[in-house]
Amino acid sequence: MARDYDDDRVVVIERDNGNGVGMLLLGLAVGAGAALLFAPASGRETRERISRETRRAGRRVKDMTDELGDLLADRVARTRSAVDERVGRAKDAVSSRVEAVSDAVHAGRDAAREARADIERAVEKSKRAYADGRRAYQDRTTRGGMSGELGPTADDLALRQGAEGHVDGLAGDV
Repeated sequence: MARDYDDDRVVVIERDNGNGVGMLLLGLAVGAGAALLFAPASGRETRERISRETRRAGRRVKDMTDELGDLLADRVARTRSAVDERVGRAKDAVSSRVEAVSDAVHAGRDAAREARADIERAVEKSKRAYADGRRAYQDRTTRGGMSGELGPTADDLALRQGAEGHVDGLAGDV
């Protein structure tokens, strides 16, 4: 069974290399030149035909360049729009992150202020308690010496040890 290859379909794949306009112009020039060479006409008719074909080719080229310009302008506009949209989204994302960081910084500063105030209140409270304890100790030792008590009590020694870092019954005023 012989196969007849004339009936097979042929698929032609063309690749656009950007030379479409140049190839078209070349085709127009070759076609116009061939038509002039093979057409039987007088010199005057040939010159008129060349002039007519040149004008027609010029109009075609102008139409094609106008189309190409419109296509390029459309693509540039779409690309610009897409870039503007992406830049806008990026700006929005950056500004929202900047705002979030700013809020976090302010919250951290507020928390630090509150913690500092709490610490300052605790320090003041400790200072008052220490001063009150010291006055109470001095009052006991002063009263004990005048009223005939035997001297400082164990609580007084503990207060004194906390204040001076050691127990010394003979040490000077705290």
